[in-house]
Amino acid sequence: MESEFYKELVNRYLEKKLGEEELEVFFHLLDEGKLDAYLLESMDTVIRGKEQEAPVVPLKQRPFHYVYRIAAAVIIIALGVALYRYTFRPVPEPRQAAVKTAPVIPGGNNAVLTLGDGKRIILNHAPDGTLEQGASFSVRKEKDGLVVFDVNGTDITGTPQGTNKIETPKGGMYQVVLPDGSLVWLNNASSISFPTRFAANERRVRITGEAYFEVKHDKTKPFRVLSDGQEVEVLGTRFNVNAYKDEAAVRTTLLEGSVQIRTGQKSGLLKPGFQAVLKGPESIMIRPADLESVMAWKEGFFQFDRADIPTLMRQLARWYDIDIKYTGAIPKDEFVGKIKRSEDIQKVLEILRYGKVKFRLEGRTLIVE
Repeated sequence: MESEFYKELVNRYLEKKLGEEELEVFFHLLDEGKLDAYLLESMDTVIRGKEQEAPVVPLKQRPFHYVYRIAAAVIIIALGVALYRYTFRPVPEPRQAAVKTAPVIPGGNNAVLTLGDGKRIILNHAPDGTLEQGASFSVRKEKDGLVVFDVNGTDITGTPQGTNKIETPKGGMYQVVLPDGSLVWLNNASSISFPTRFAANERRVRITGEAYFEVKHDKTKPFRVLSDGQEVEVLGTRFNVNAYKDEAAVRTTLLEGSVQIRTGQKSGLLKPGFQAVLKGPESIMIRPADLESVMAWKEGFFQFDRADIPTLMRQLARWYDIDIKYTGAIPKDEFVGKIKRSEDIQKVLEILRYGKVKFRLEGRTLIVE
């Protein structure tokens, strides 16, 4: 009968005669509370045995040490259960707390504006309309997210007044109209710094990362862009500068107008459709450019023309805000194609899997196998 089995199991447990499989059964039944009555019965047996070993004394007259011995017998059985539980029962490995990671989604309009006085404005959270008003300038956000710096009065140049900075994170991009009316698109993980009011003899900005410019023409006030190791000088033109620190070179591509590139003691003149490649302070190479591939990011695409795996992975890492990990030798494959940047990263990876490279996404880490 079941009751006899339970009783025998408890007795064998207290006599330390259970094997490993029997111990598993014992603790399973103990967790379900099916052995409680038989354990209590065993405790009563121990207590009665202790009582028979001593003279019968009315409860009120029994000395404290005798009551203590009875309590000790009960505790010994309880401790025995606990001891065997931890000694013989397999202890499950502690469960790791679930680590919540943000979903991997495409980037979008996301940037932080730091004004000359140190005030910071998260642009994607700021309401449309005037963001800041000064004695001689104003900053406003348009409905489409465009940020416009206006200088009051007809003279847009004079004494520079503080330095403003717009920064996009990984997975961010933004557009800004500078105080002179020039339009700038910032790619992800990029920044541009500029004064509230340009100087009287030049317009000077500094960038990191990648930016596309449509500079308002003014032959009396050259527009200068400073980036890592180079200076670009223009009068009025459309051009793109890619100056990410993790790229092998700084690339300046001209779409329209005329651009002068300077680095160290070297300089070069760009014509539309050409690109200057800077790989060191004394090295400028000018070559024809694939304008469609260069400007794909501004139009909402990844476009690759025989791009190697590291180049492709760096773009994905910046746009989707993920980390890249290589588990072996970096594959030598090259990719040609065009993919929308608005696509879910899994769809992008499915397209890339048509090659021989294996990818695996774990949390926010893309593992290249």
